[in-house]
Amino acid sequence: MPQTPLPNHPDHRATVNLETHDGRQVRVRHMRQSDAILLNRMFYKLSPETRYRRFFVPLNHVDEERVTREAERLATIDPLNETALIAIIDEDDGEACVAVARYACLSNHPESCEGSIVVRDDFQGSGLGRQLFDLLIQVALAHDLQHMILLTHADNSGMIALVQRSGLPYKSHMSDGLYEIDLQLKKSEQPLFPFTLG
Repeated sequence: MPQTPLPNHPDHRATVNLETHDGRQVRVRHMRQSDAILLNRMFYKLSPETRYRRFFVPLNHVDEERVTREAERLATIDPLNETALIAIIDEDDGEACVAVARYACLSNHPESCEGSIVVRDDFQGSGLGRQLFDLLIQVALAHDLQHMILLTHADNSGMIALVQRSGLPYKSHMSDGLYEIDLQLKKSEQPLFPFTLG
Protein backbone atom coordinates (compact mmCIF):
# COMPACT_ATOMS: atom_id res chain seq x y z
CA MET A 1 0.00 0.00 0.00
CA PRO A 2 1.65 3.30 -1.07
CA GLN A 3 2.26 6.06 1.41
CA THR A 4 -0.12 8.96 1.05
CA PRO A 5 1.28 12.40 0.21
CA LEU A 6 -1.61 13.90 2.20
CA PRO A 7 -0.35 15.36 5.48
CA ASN A 8 -1.33 13.84 8.83
CA HIS A 9 -3.27 16.95 9.78
CA PRO A 10 -5.64 18.68 7.40
CA ASP A 11 -3.92 20.93 4.90
CA HIS A 12 -6.62 22.09 2.54
CA ARG A 13 -4.06 22.98 -0.11
CA ALA A 14 -2.71 19.41 -0.37
CA THR A 15 -4.36 17.35 -3.10
CA VAL A 16 -3.89 13.82 -4.39
CA ASN A 17 -4.85 13.09 -8.00
CA LEU A 18 -6.47 9.71 -8.63
CA GLU A 19 -7.65 8.03 -11.81
CA THR A 20 -10.53 5.57 -12.10
CA HIS A 21 -10.35 2.38 -14.14
CA ASP A 22 -12.10 4.15 -17.01
CA GLY A 23 -9.77 7.14 -17.00
CA ARG A 24 -11.80 9.71 -15.05
CA GLN A 25 -9.69 12.15 -13.03
CA VAL A 26 -10.53 12.73 -9.36
CA ARG A 27 -8.94 15.08 -6.84
CA VAL A 28 -8.77 14.08 -3.15
CA ARG A 29 -8.07 16.37 -0.22
CA HIS A 30 -8.99 16.82 3.41
CA MET A 31 -12.51 18.11 3.89
CA ARG A 32 -13.13 21.72 4.86
CA GLN A 33 -16.19 23.39 6.32
CA SER A 34 -17.17 25.01 3.03
CA ASP A 35 -17.58 21.54 1.53
CA ALA A 36 -20.99 21.28 3.19
CA ILE A 37 -22.61 22.46 -0.03
CA LEU A 38 -20.84 19.68 -1.96
CA LEU A 39 -22.03 17.08 0.56
CA ASN A 40 -25.55 18.44 0.29
CA ARG A 41 -25.55 18.13 -3.50
CA MET A 42 -24.01 14.66 -3.40
CA PHE A 43 -26.74 13.36 -1.09
CA TYR A 44 -29.39 14.01 -3.73
CA LYS A 45 -27.36 12.10 -6.33
CA LEU A 46 -27.14 8.94 -4.20
CA SER A 47 -29.56 6.12 -4.93
CA PRO A 48 -31.92 4.98 -2.14
CA GLU A 49 -29.83 1.81 -1.75
CA THR A 50 -26.57 3.73 -1.39
CA ARG A 51 -28.15 6.07 1.17
CA TYR A 52 -29.43 3.11 3.15
CA ARG A 53 -26.08 1.31 3.11
CA ARG A 54 -24.27 4.43 4.33
CA PHE A 55 -26.73 5.75 6.92
CA PHE A 56 -28.53 2.49 7.90
CA VAL A 57 -32.00 4.03 7.63
CA PRO A 58 -34.22 4.80 4.61
CA LEU A 59 -33.76 8.44 3.61
CA ASN A 60 -36.06 8.73 0.60
CA HIS A 61 -38.27 11.54 1.92
CA VAL A 62 -35.95 13.44 4.22
CA ASP A 63 -36.54 17.12 4.90
CA GLU A 64 -34.21 19.45 2.95
CA GLU A 65 -33.38 21.45 6.06
CA ARG A 66 -32.28 18.28 7.83
CA VAL A 67 -30.01 17.38 4.91
CA THR A 68 -28.45 20.86 5.06
CA ARG A 69 -27.85 20.63 8.81
CA GLU A 70 -26.33 17.17 8.52
CA ALA A 71 -24.06 18.25 5.67
CA GLU A 72 -22.82 21.16 7.77
CA ARG A 73 -22.18 18.84 10.71
CA LEU A 74 -20.28 16.33 8.60
CA ALA A 75 -18.16 19.06 7.03
CA THR A 76 -17.08 20.36 10.44
CA ILE A 77 -14.03 18.28 11.33
CA ASP A 78 -12.24 18.04 14.66
CA PRO A 79 -8.69 17.32 13.39
CA LEU A 80 -7.61 15.83 16.73
CA ASN A 81 -10.24 13.10 16.53
CA GLU A 82 -11.48 12.92 12.95
CA THR A 83 -10.33 12.71 9.37
CA ALA A 84 -12.49 13.13 6.30
CA LEU A 85 -11.20 12.83 2.74
CA ILE A 86 -13.36 14.21 -0.04
CA ALA A 87 -13.10 13.16 -3.70
CA ILE A 88 -13.95 15.91 -6.19
CA ILE A 89 -14.48 16.16 -9.94
CA ASP A 90 -15.35 19.04 -12.25
CA GLU A 91 -18.83 18.95 -13.75
CA ASP A 92 -20.63 21.43 -15.99
CA ASP A 93 -22.01 23.37 -13.00
CA GLY A 94 -18.75 23.38 -11.02
CA GLU A 95 -17.09 21.10 -8.50
CA ALA A 96 -18.92 17.98 -7.36
CA CYS A 97 -18.23 15.49 -4.60
CA VAL A 98 -18.25 11.86 -5.75
CA ALA A 99 -16.98 10.09 -2.63
CA VAL A 100 -16.10 10.62 1.01
CA ALA A 101 -14.01 8.42 3.30
CA ARG A 102 -13.80 9.30 6.97
CA TYR A 103 -13.01 8.06 10.42
CA ALA A 104 -13.72 9.27 13.93
CA CYS A 105 -11.84 8.11 17.01
CA LEU A 106 -13.85 6.20 19.59
CA SER A 107 -14.05 8.06 22.89
CA ASN A 108 -13.76 4.92 25.00
CA HIS A 109 -11.05 3.36 22.80
CA PRO A 110 -8.68 6.22 21.88
CA GLU A 111 -6.40 3.93 19.87
CA SER A 112 -9.31 2.97 17.63
CA CYS A 113 -11.60 4.67 15.14
CA GLU A 114 -14.81 4.01 13.26
CA GLY A 115 -14.36 4.22 9.50
CA SER A 116 -16.86 4.71 6.69
CA ILE A 117 -16.95 5.39 2.97
CA VAL A 118 -19.62 6.41 0.50
CA VAL A 119 -19.19 6.54 -3.27
CA ARG A 120 -21.64 8.15 -5.67
CA ASP A 121 -23.42 5.48 -7.70
CA ASP A 122 -21.92 6.47 -11.05
CA PHE A 123 -18.41 6.01 -9.57
CA GLN A 124 -19.04 2.69 -7.85
CA GLY A 125 -17.00 -0.15 -9.31
CA SER A 126 -14.52 2.31 -10.84
CA GLY A 127 -11.67 1.63 -8.40
CA LEU A 128 -12.14 5.00 -6.71
CA GLY A 129 -13.45 3.50 -3.47
CA ARG A 130 -10.42 1.27 -3.05
CA GLN A 131 -7.94 4.09 -3.69
CA LEU A 132 -9.76 6.43 -1.32
CA PHE A 133 -10.01 3.77 1.38
CA ASP A 134 -6.26 3.11 1.06
CA LEU A 135 -5.60 6.82 1.60
CA LEU A 136 -7.82 6.81 4.70
CA ILE A 137 -5.92 3.84 6.12
CA GLN A 138 -2.61 5.62 5.54
CA VAL A 139 -3.79 8.68 7.46
CA ALA A 140 -5.00 6.43 10.32
CA LEU A 141 -1.63 4.66 10.40
CA ALA A 142 0.16 8.02 10.47
CA HIS A 143 -1.92 8.88 13.55
CA ASP A 144 -0.78 5.63 15.19
CA LEU A 145 -4.27 4.15 15.37
CA GLN A 146 -4.47 0.40 15.95
CA HIS A 147 -8.02 -0.56 14.95
CA MET A 148 -10.41 0.73 12.31
CA ILE A 149 -13.92 -0.50 13.02
CA LEU A 150 -16.35 -0.76 10.11
CA LEU A 151 -20.02 -1.51 10.58
CA THR A 152 -21.92 -2.55 7.48
CA HIS A 153 -24.81 -4.67 6.28
CA ALA A 154 -23.99 -8.34 5.95
CA ASP A 155 -24.73 -8.25 2.21
CA ASN A 156 -22.61 -5.17 1.45
CA SER A 157 -20.12 -7.01 -0.74
CA GLY A 158 -18.45 -3.77 -1.87
CA MET A 159 -17.44 -2.73 1.64
CA ILE A 160 -16.34 -6.24 2.55
CA ALA A 161 -14.22 -6.42 -0.61
CA LEU A 162 -12.49 -3.14 0.30
CA VAL A 163 -11.44 -4.64 3.62
CA GLN A 164 -10.29 -7.90 2.06
CA ARG A 165 -8.23 -6.08 -0.56
CA SER A 166 -6.58 -3.75 1.96
CA GLY A 167 -3.94 -6.38 2.71
CA LEU A 168 -4.36 -5.87 6.45
CA PRO A 169 -5.51 -8.53 8.92
CA TYR A 170 -9.08 -8.25 10.11
CA LYS A 171 -11.59 -10.02 12.31
CA SER A 172 -15.34 -9.84 12.09
CA HIS A 173 -18.54 -10.45 14.00
CA MET A 174 -22.12 -10.81 12.77
CA SER A 175 -25.13 -9.61 14.73
CA ASP A 176 -28.73 -9.01 13.58
CA GLY A 177 -27.77 -8.67 9.92
CA LEU A 178 -24.91 -6.28 10.65
CA TYR A 179 -21.30 -7.16 9.97
CA GLU A 180 -18.76 -5.53 12.28
CA ILE A 181 -15.19 -5.61 11.04
CA ASP A 182 -12.08 -4.89 13.08
CA LEU A 183 -9.47 -3.89 10.51
CA GLN A 184 -6.26 -4.28 12.46
CA LEU A 185 -3.95 -1.45 11.52
CA LYS A 186 -1.45 -2.94 13.95
CA LYS A 187 -1.58 -6.66 14.60
CA SER A 188 -3.63 -7.43 17.68
CA GLU A 189 -4.51 -10.71 19.32
CA GLN A 190 -7.68 -9.23 20.82
CA PRO A 191 -10.35 -8.10 18.33
CA LEU A 192 -12.46 -5.05 19.09
CA PHE A 193 -16.22 -5.09 18.41
CA PRO A 194 -17.61 -2.04 20.24
CA PHE A 195 -20.92 -1.89 18.35
CA THR A 196 -22.16 -5.48 18.26
CA LEU A 197 -20.52 -6.80 21.43
CA GLY A 198 -20.25 -3.59 23.44
